[in-house]
Amino acid sequence: MDERGRVLIPSQKREQLRLKPGTEFELIEEKGTLVLKPVIPKPLRVQSKKQDWDKEAFLNAGEATFGD
Repeated sequence: MDERGRVLIPSQKREQLRLKPGTEFELIEEKGTLVLKPVIPKPLRVQSKKQDWDKEAFLNAGEATFGD
């Protein structure tokens, strides 16, 4: 921990846990141990006025729809 109270998470762990810059954490104390738990936003539910979806509707959706 540095003099300003910042904690460094090694790049290998950040990549393994898919943590991105700006990730927010919940700080939990458990029996004298601090636990950093990433805050995962709840997914948004969206609706469309389109009633019938063609089978190709999500064929090339990729990361635009599902994130990374």
